[in-house]
Amino acid sequence: MIHAGALVATLAIFLIDLREPLVYAIGILYVLVIVMGLWTSWYGYPIVAAVVATTLLIVDVIVGWGPDTPAFIFVNRPLMALVFVATATLVMHFKRLERRWSADVQQLADIKRALDSAAIVATTDVSGRITYVNDKFCEISRYSREELIGQDHRIINSGYHSKAFMRDLWRTIAAGRIWHGEIRNRAKDGSLYWVDTTIVPFLNEHGKPYQYIAIRADITARKAAEDRLAQQAALARLGQMAAVVAHEVRNPLAGIKGAIQVLMSRRPPGDAEIPVMHDVVGRIDSLSELINDLMVFARPRPPRPGTFHLRPVLVEAISLLRRDPIGRSVEVAIDGDDLTLVADAEMIKATVTNLILNAAQAMSGRGRIAIRVAQQDRQCLLEIHDSGPGIPAELQERVFEPFFTTKARGGGLGLPIARRTAELHGGTLTLASPPGNGTTFTLALPIRALADPVGDVAPAAPVRRT
Repeated sequence: MIHAGALVATLAIFLIDLREPLVYAIGILYVLVIVMGLWTSWYGYPIVAAVVATTLLIVDVIVGWGPDTPAFIFVNRPLMALVFVATATLVMHFKRLERRWSADVQQLADIKRALDSAAIVATTDVSGRITYVNDKFCEISRYSREELIGQDHRIINSGYHSKAFMRDLWRTIAAGRIWHGEIRNRAKDGSLYWVDTTIVPFLNEHGKPYQYIAIRADITARKAAEDRLAQQAALARLGQMAAVVAHEVRNPLAGIKGAIQVLMSRRPPGDAEIPVMHDVVGRIDSLSELINDLMVFARPRPPRPGTFHLRPVLVEAISLLRRDPIGRSVEVAIDGDDLTLVADAEMIKATVTNLILNAAQAMSGRGRIAIRVAQQDRQCLLEIHDSGPGIPAELQERVFEPFFTTKARGGGLGLPIARRTAELHGGTLTLASPPGNGTTFTLALPIRALADPVGDVAPAAPVRRT
């Protein structure tokens, strides 16, 4: 289309130039035909157009030459030819720049496409406001692009890192240096994820940042594997210590308890020392329970599966709760179908007892516990919800850490053992605690978690307060 237009324009200029006297210099309009080379893909077009324009200019001079031809024709026509050549040179130069610019733009587009397909990318201004996020950022954060643009990264801050950590990050990039590290973030749905992060400042001519780009890689699985390895190493050491403690402490404790019980039997009724002795026996029992928990956690036995109905197991767990003073006044309701599981019934009972005992303790012995049973695909979902004050967000992940407890008494092993039991059955134990709405623990177990039973069912794991 451009070439046809250029040909028509060239013929029109030539015919007009032939009709008009030479003094009008109509041929200068050939410059416009040469400039049309900016819009054609033919790289040699400007030179060809300049040569054709110069040739037609010469033809016009020859045809229009006469006795009245002014002398300045010998000056302006060569100058016009030089203008044609100069214009063609400039157009070709601009075409080269355009090609180089197009190649650079294409390269940048390829780099962006490669980054977007392999990494989590975001850009921010100097104040930290998000100006761009790619699809992977939206996917891992569970936020839409509209929800993220204009916000700062506090929207995904998990609260895990200290203020000193964040200050060091900002000081580094504000100084124009690249920062690299690992960050734990929180998605919109509350789930946590780890990213290996590199933040690169874009600097202006004064060396000051005007924009930051953060390139991240999801390392959640790697961090989980590292945690498992660390836990396995810790468990190996804990198992050795537990064996020593069980041998060197549990047996003497039994002897001390027996001796105190003998002394109690010799005291007359109403003796002022008897309550003190009862308290000592209670403390010894608590210490024995802690040692039992330590053994169970450090050296868990494999499940011994059996086929059983879930509801009777829940009823037994509630009966165990009623034996504890903290659980006598708590209302407990069971809702849902009576599912049949293939699992270790005693381990499941111990897990449920631990969970409802924790719920009763969280409510200080007053409130309601709702147990809901449901089947989802091939899984049994057992939800235990209490009407207590809930668990603060910063503690929700820590409650599953061994030896972590917020209670004055307790070894902090109840919930870790419960989660270990779920994992041994191929399931999960999670919690949700929205502000002001109590706490819900969800035990998810495959309907046929284990193979069909062989042999007797083992004794239950000890019930422990966390």
